[in-house]
Order: sequence, then structure tokens, then C-alpha cells
Amino acid sequence: MMKCETGILQNRTEIEVFTKLLVDNNVKSYLEVGSKFGGSLWYVANKLMGGSRIVSVDLPHGDASFKKSQGPLEECVAELKKRGYDAHLLLGDSTDKNIIDKVRALGPFDAVFIDANHTLPYVKKDWENYSPLTKMIAFHDIGFYRKKGLPPHKKPIEVPIFWREIKARHRHQEIRMDSQDNGIGVLWL
Repeated sequence: MMKCETGILQNRTEIEVFTKLLVDNNVKSYLEVGSKFGGSLWYVANKLMGGSRIVSVDLPHGDASFKKSQGPLEECVAELKKRGYDAHLLLGDSTDKNIIDKVRALGPFDAVFIDANHTLPYVKKDWENYSPLTKMIAFHDIGFYRKKGLPPHKKPIEVPIFWREIKARHRHQEIRMDSQDNGIGVLWL
């Protein structure tokens, strides 16, 4: 079994509900910004219609926890291609102009899922760069909370700050199975 078949890092029920929402909205082109091992990318793609365009943007060596993610992610995208999906992997920083230009060339997208660098400046940049390419955009970790905070070596997870700022301006849905953690927020633009 490939790692991407088992490597979903989101709450399993939340990603299932999100994927059903994508299917119900007839999504045939999907951009995932931040795929790590490819678990959610794999899960979502295999629920979408065969031949759908699936694009992943990831920076595998951006942080110590990602050191072993590039190989499994490449394997996932290669297997999606074998299964008939129009699958693409763009390795690099999601805010880099060259990556943004490559994504734009593959767009527009029916849906975008942002789950990359969770610091406020990056979440805002990903929103600014990729929301114009879609009518439906989602963010992971909208409800992230740790009573004692994160260890000092970890970057802060500031998605909840951005989510609170942006959600009231759009039709939205929160997929939260645990009121204290994670969550996926979906906006229709």
C-alpha cells in the first residue's frame, strides 16, 4: 500500500465531508496548496471524476517535519496520472512568482484547498494568489487550538485568525468535528 493511501493528516471525517462537498459541487479541477505526503490529495482525487485536473503545490523540504514527504508525494501524483487524472506536482514555495505563474497556467480551478504554511502572512498570500483562480476555496486548521501553545521550534498556526477575518464576507461552511481543533472552512466566491 502506498503511503498516500494512508497518509491523511486531516481529521478523517472532516476530509470525507469536504470531499463530498466537492463531489456535490461537481468539482473537476482541484488545486491543493500544501500536500505533504499526498494523503488528502489522493483521497480527494480518487473521489472526483476520472480525468479531473489535480494540481499539488508543495515545498517538501521547507521544514524538518517534511524531510521524507517528497518521494511519497511524487509517487501519489505519478499514480494519479496512471489512473487517468490530469495530475501535476509543482515543487516550491506557494508564494514564489514562478510557482504562481505555473499554477495560473493550469487554472482556473473548481476548488482550491489551502493547507501549506499556516502563518498569517503566508495564508493571506495564498488567499490573494489563488482565490482569483476559483469559485470555491477551503482552508485547513480553521479551529486549531492548543491550550499550552505549540513547541517553540514550531511555526505558529494562525489560520483561525485569517478565517475569522474573511468568512463573514462570503457564503461559507465550517466542517468541524472537534470544536477545539482542526476544521476545514469553505468559502464560495
